[in-house]
Order: sequence, then structure tokens, then C-alpha cells
Amino acid sequence: MSEDFRNVKVLVVDDEQPILELLCEVLERRGFDVYPASDGEQGIEIFKRENPTVVLTDIKLPRASGIEILKFVKKVSPITQVIMISGYGTTDDVIKALRLGACDYLMKPFNVGILVHTVIRSVERYELIMERISRQETLEKEVRERTAALTNTFHETVKALGLLTEKRDPYTAGHQNRVALLAMGIGRKLGLTPKELDVIQVASLLHDIGKVAVPVELLTKPTKLSLPEAELIKSHPQAGYDIIKDIPFVDSLGKDVSIIVLQHHERLDGSGYPRGLKSEELELESKILSVSDVVEAMSSHRPYRAAMDMESAKAEIAEGSGKIYSPECVDACLLLIEEHKDNNGELFGYLAQYSRRIHENL
Repeated sequence: MSEDFRNVKVLVVDDEQPILELLCEVLERRGFDVYPASDGEQGIEIFKRENPTVVLTDIKLPRASGIEILKFVKKVSPITQVIMISGYGTTDDVIKALRLGACDYLMKPFNVGILVHTVIRSVERYELIMERISRQETLEKEVRERTAALTNTFHETVKALGLLTEKRDPYTAGHQNRVALLAMGIGRKLGLTPKELDVIQVASLLHDIGKVAVPVELLTKPTKLSLPEAELIKSHPQAGYDIIKDIPFVDSLGKDVSIIVLQHHERLDGSGYPRGLKSEELELESKILSVSDVVEAMSSHRPYRAAMDMESAKAEIAEGSGKIYSPECVDACLLLIEEHKDNNGELFGYLAQYSRRIHENL
């Protein structure tokens, strides 16, 4: 360690003026930046103002004892080194001071050389602690940066997987992203946590990935589907589940996204597909996704029909509330739509802008 102590602040507190002056003189000769105080309250005020590296304090002081100074210092700055000095101390005083966080204890009369050595050793200890903290902060920063990079890679991979379906069906371009935006908006209305919203976003971006198993001519067919064709379309939740079920979503998100994808066409009354599950068997995220999926689909153009207005989408989910759609999800979605005057462009423009703002602040 460098012997240059000019920037090392030492607070010295002692009510005996000759001893206070001696302590300050000895430490100043070694180059320390010394701040004297003759009572406890003055010592505390100087500590607040100067934030010294080392505090050297007598135990018995007027207005506030050395023990009180020690307690205050350790509460405000646990790494500050506090050396207790006393001419009347007992073994109990020593034990108490050390238990409260004092780094050393000197008895009067003390050897000046030992005093200086003790202060220097305290400074070295302080610098080692600061170095360890700095290393820990650097390590934590690196972990945060690497985690952010991995998270970004994960989300970009999810988006790329989601685009597989849209590349095969130009009529649904942007569908999964808009479903994700609306589902997250519903989730926020329901008070979901950021982590839960991440689950919804990923599930929404992947919810139609199973359509890669459906012939493209069925996805883009401009006329009504036959019964066998409709059944083939209905296989896409199961196909999507089969495609992504081995991805360790639980490790990265805390929840199995493949289950949500599997359930996104299920309905409260058991009339959905592929498994005919009922309300109590469905994940909340699946209930949210089913509402956002139908609203986005109805308000967008399809090869077999033109885009419908928001009034029609609202009527669909309102009529099905409590029967096939979750009432709380429907209410949250209706509130979102009405806040934007039933305007499709305004609603999704707001949701996209909100999502970008959140992403920029991460």
C-alpha cells in the first residue's frame, strides 16, 4: 500500500485537550488529513460532513459516548474503521466495542508507534474492503450485461421462430406481434408482474408456430374450409406444443410457455380445442391470450373476409364473457379498447409505443 495518506481522512474524538492535540499532531506528521472533535456530538457532525476512512474515539465523552459514535458510524457506513481508545475501559467495554464493529481497541497511555501502526493497518483493511467491493460490483455488472445479452438473444430467437408462420401466410403478417402487444396490455390491466408479462409476450409470439405443420394453401384459402380442412387447422395448438415443448422455458421465464401455446384455443366451457379443457384447468396466460387473439384476428384482414371493426370484436368477447372467455380478461380488454375510442390503429400504436418505452428503460 502507498504511504501517501494525504487523502485519507481520520476523525479523532477525545475530550482531553492535550491528548486530542497529541493524537492529531502525530497523525498529521504521518500525512493523514485529520479532523479533531472534543465531544461526541461534534464528532458525529464532523463524521456526517467528512465521511472519514478511520474514526479514532475515546469511549467516555461528553454529549455522546464513544459507543454511541461507534453505533452511528456502523449504521451509516459499515466499512468505516473505528478504533476505540480509553484509559478506564474494562474487558466488558472491549468486548462490547468489538461486537458492535470496532476494528481495534487501544488503552491509555498508548505507545505512539503502536497508535500509528494501528491506524495504518485500519486504512489497509478499509482499502482491501473497497477493492473487494469494487471487484464484486465489476463482476455483478458483467453478469448483468451478459444476462441482458442472453435475454436479448432469447427474445430475438423467439421473434424469429414466430416469423416462421407469418412468412408462410402474408395475410397474418404482424398478427403474433399485435397479439403480444394486446395480451401484455391486458396483463398490465390485471396487475401482472414484469416477469409474468414476459411469459405472455413469449407465448403470444409463439402461439401460432404450430401452423408450420398446416399446408400453406389452407392458411391462405379465400373460401370456407371443409370439415377435414378445419380439423387440420385446429391441430396447430398441439403441433405448436410439440415443436417447443422441450425448450427449457421454466429455467428462463419460470413458466412452461408450451402449455400456454397448447391452451390458447381452449374455452371456459370446454368447447375449445385441442383437449376441451375447462376454466379451472386453464392457465391465466392462456385465458388472456385467447381474448387478445380473437380481438386481433377479427380486427385484421383475412383472405376470406375484410377486417371487422372494433365494435364487432368487442361484441364477440362481451357476449362470450363468462361462457367461453374469462370475464376479468374481457373487462380488461374492453377497458383498453374504450380508452382508445375503439380505434384499432390508435390502440395498437399506443401499445407498441408503450412496449418500446419499457424496452428502452431496461
